[in-house]
Amino acid sequence: MPDWAEDRIRSSLYRGFMARPRIPLPAAGERPRFLTVGVLRLLGLCTVIVVIGMLPGRLSPHEAGWLGWTGLGLLAAAVTGPLLVGVRRLAARLPLAEALLLALRHAGLIGLGAAFFLFWTFVYLTLWWRHPANAFTGLGDAPRFADFFYYAVTTAFISPPDDIVAHSRGVRSASMIEMLTGFALLAAYLGSFVDWRATKGEPPPDA
Repeated sequence: MPDWAEDRIRSSLYRGFMARPRIPLPAAGERPRFLTVGVLRLLGLCTVIVVIGMLPGRLSPHEAGWLGWTGLGLLAAAVTGPLLVGVRRLAARLPLAEALLLALRHAGLIGLGAAFFLFWTFVYLTLWWRHPANAFTGLGDAPRFADFFYYAVTTAFISPPDDIVAHSRGVRSASMIEMLTGFALLAAYLGSFVDWRATKGEPPPDA
């Protein structure tokens, strides 16, 4: 092949390569807003976990039972009241399912996460109070509140700790239920960001 023909082919290939559409990269100022808000909420939840996990002091079975039952009552009052009020207000102009999802979204990642972890922490406190010798292995005679919180957080992510193990049937059942409810709550929270009405109202692509 002559040299001039090879040069022409190379030139055509080069122009074709340079003419290919480039994938636009978002600038720093064009970062999606939900990404920044999501990171801040995650950092806030991590801060709450660290603060609660660093609480000092040890508990006797009697103190664990008193704290567990009191915490469950206060948490139920603090969460149920505002949630029902919000759902009732939103249900006046939205279907009940959408109102519930929107209320969960308004609660935020920090509020939902902290309430969920604390609820199961109080549940494990009451179970240990009921059977302090058989409920867990690895807690010792005078565990910390942070130990129960640590078990609740790690179990919620379907990764129970190796140093604190559920021993009684009640604690094992509660641990399995926490894993299931944690996944369901996360799915409901993520689903609250989807506009199901818009999805249902869109025509099919071929229409």
